[in-house]
Amino acid sequence: MATKWHEEFDTVVLGSGISGLATAIAAQKHGLRTLLIEKAGLLGGGTCYSAALIWIGRSHLAKAAGVKDSREAVHEYMSFMSGGQAVAENMDTLIDVSPKALKFFENCGIRFRLVKGVPDHYVGMAPSALTYGRSIEADLVSGNALGRWQNCVLTPKNSPYRMLAEELVAWGGFSNQSNWDPALMHERELADMRGVGVGIITNFLRAALAAGVTIRTGQTTRELIAEGGRVTGIALAGKGTASRSIRARRGVVISTGGYESNPAMVGGFEGLPGLQSMYPASMTGDGMVLGTSVGGAIHVIQNHMQLFLAYNVPVGTKPGEHELRLAGIIELCSPNTIVVNKSGQRFADESYFQKMAPKLREFNVETHQYPNLPCFLVFDQQFADNYSFAGRPAGSPIPRWVKRSDTTEGLARSLGIDVKALGKTVRRFNGFVKNGRDEDFGRGELKWTLAREKRGRAPRSLGTLQRAPFYGIELSPTVAGSAGLLTSRHAQVLRFDREPIPGLYAVGNSAARIEYGSGYQAGLTMASGMTFGLMAGMHMKKSAGR
Repeated sequence: MATKWHEEFDTVVLGSGISGLATAIAAQKHGLRTLLIEKAGLLGGGTCYSAALIWIGRSHLAKAAGVKDSREAVHEYMSFMSGGQAVAENMDTLIDVSPKALKFFENCGIRFRLVKGVPDHYVGMAPSALTYGRSIEADLVSGNALGRWQNCVLTPKNSPYRMLAEELVAWGGFSNQSNWDPALMHERELADMRGVGVGIITNFLRAALAAGVTIRTGQTTRELIAEGGRVTGIALAGKGTASRSIRARRGVVISTGGYESNPAMVGGFEGLPGLQSMYPASMTGDGMVLGTSVGGAIHVIQNHMQLFLAYNVPVGTKPGEHELRLAGIIELCSPNTIVVNKSGQRFADESYFQKMAPKLREFNVETHQYPNLPCFLVFDQQFADNYSFAGRPAGSPIPRWVKRSDTTEGLARSLGIDVKALGKTVRRFNGFVKNGRDEDFGRGELKWTLAREKRGRAPRSLGTLQRAPFYGIELSPTVAGSAGLLTSRHAQVLRFDREPIPGLYAVGNSAARIEYGSGYQAGLTMASGMTFGLMAGMHMKKSAGR
């Protein structure tokens, strides 16, 4: 029985993060009439929570700035980072096409700039790492440019999106809000100037609207429609059993993000106790469910580094209302903090979250437990006086929901940590600070950081814990999912036999990260979304008549 179509487009894109918007722009610019559908009421998804760095080697911006880079150097760095888990043709596509994608979207009206102060993650470890020239961001943009769509972008409550990522780093990062310019922030708020995640979504949304993309929010895709082995459209969920069918003549693109807010999928793929989501509640793995329903294969990246530590910050007035705050790139980059397990022991360099990640996955075969989960952030009054905790200005009283004591022994008892061990650990760490080197884990010795101590100064992450009261809070692991749909270099969804499913594509976190494997480099997610969004648009254009 032939499908009764209620509407027809050339391309239907599911999801409105950077990957979905980039794909929609690319398809529309290649002459394909495009519809973008977002399940949530607001646009942007998980991208709005990010620093929105874009990592691209050999860009035209880098060349104009005199940065010396080469394809061989980029490939060498990414090969190290991948841990042997990248697919060669997908990695090659990202390396070769990402500079072209950046230029393509710049020609669509989006302004980009190189970011100073953010070196490659693996400087000092990986060959061909650079301290400058590969990190890029979209420029500030006013929400006023969106017209009636101005209030349709997700704006997280605790996200400082009135600044550039470069400014955030130069001004001391999230923990140094006292260094931020309040007058400038107020001026930008009045003009609704947007940067980082909210800003890049606003930039791409403006370009999508200018290109003529049709955008709809608050609509859920119930199923993919396949005819003769080809995906030909979607069915939108309606009231009761009713649905609305939309034909996609050239292809359906899944860019709905990951599954991090779906406890069942997180439990199945990640396998760590106490995982919590740092993403919007809408990130429930819809794309993976849709893709597998028509034969799409799931691929899992092993031991990937996108594993972080965070804690809950109560918000609102109702019990249980909270937001998750990443500690690994905020509190743990600052002095006067440590992380310990229940045994009261430090277990990694707290200031470099990628060294923490494998330690969080360790499993003790004798106790059948994860020895470093749960773990705890411990800090003293020095940190409270000089740095931001839970998004509050430096020097603000530490909220009452944080455990505290005038002694490390008392704090250990309240948190359920080994009392004698915590005291010994703090004393040992303080000795390292006084000698200027963390002899156990080398904290602060790597170049990568998202903060400067003061404007223009080098980062500092070593500081004693000796001024009472002492504070502590339990940290939870949070993750960017390790699984996704298997895709080709053209972003086509593949079956388990590695044959493409005609008419179906996946871009961004809905797809497995086979272009860069197990490692993590801030900005690769954005670069991948832009690159494979462009590849999908071009492939759908070329597939006319097939």
